[in-house]
Amino acid sequence: MHRMAIRILTGILLYTLTACATEPAHISFTPELSRPVNSSNGVIMATQKEIVADIEKSQVAMYTGGGLIPALIDVAVENSRANSAEDAVRPIRDALLDYEIGTELHKALGTRLEAVPWLHVKKIEVVHDNRPKQVTSLLAASSEDALLLLIPTYALTSDFSTLKFDTEVRVVPRAAHLLPSEVGDDAEKRMAPLYKTKISHHVPLTVQGNSKTDVANAWASDGGKRIKEALQQSISRTADQIIEALSHPDRSPSTP
Repeated sequence: MHRMAIRILTGILLYTLTACATEPAHISFTPELSRPVNSSNGVIMATQKEIVADIEKSQVAMYTGGGLIPALIDVAVENSRANSAEDAVRPIRDALLDYEIGTELHKALGTRLEAVPWLHVKKIEVVHDNRPKQVTSLLAASSEDALLLLIPTYALTSDFSTLKFDTEVRVVPRAAHLLPSEVGDDAEKRMAPLYKTKISHHVPLTVQGNSKTDVANAWASDGGKRIKEALQQSISRTADQIIEALSHPDRSPSTP
């Protein structure tokens, strides 16, 4: 079960397989000093199928100086924690069966992406397919200059006390005039983003009870009211932050 969750998150990140390993967390873009993006398509890559929970790392090997036996103990402890988390998170997943993250983010954004002047977004779609080279396929199918990618992921902290909603924002070039002059057939450079940032929003839940089961049941009670409200809060705030970030692509995340 935990392996399934890992495969889901791995699938979400398949689009980065051809990206540079040293790619910075944030890449600014200055429209006035850069080659123009005359048009783009927006894609919300909502490929995560269900909520997951972080697994607290075992520290036995670190505290004992390492070695095979402590490493094996760490593996066993983490597997046990993963199985426990899988059992505890099930009622939350059941409550979210009909909840579609990509659709909700699309609604929250509305038509605001189309008003971002330097991107000239023509259309926005939600994609659920996480097959390998999906971004390459999307670029090949597009006739616009660039592809705006919004990749939301969501998880609970290891103690289930907080919902974490993260969205990576990437603008990937397609038109020849936006590609590096030395790109040639280098797929890695073709995937290098013109702009990149990450937006995060966390929502805590305060409940009585110390076990993951108690907290999970609180998130899932009343048809999942609390987890859905937390997701809507995160999505609404994330949509606002996406527009703000893209409206000022030359700013670094620390710039007020």
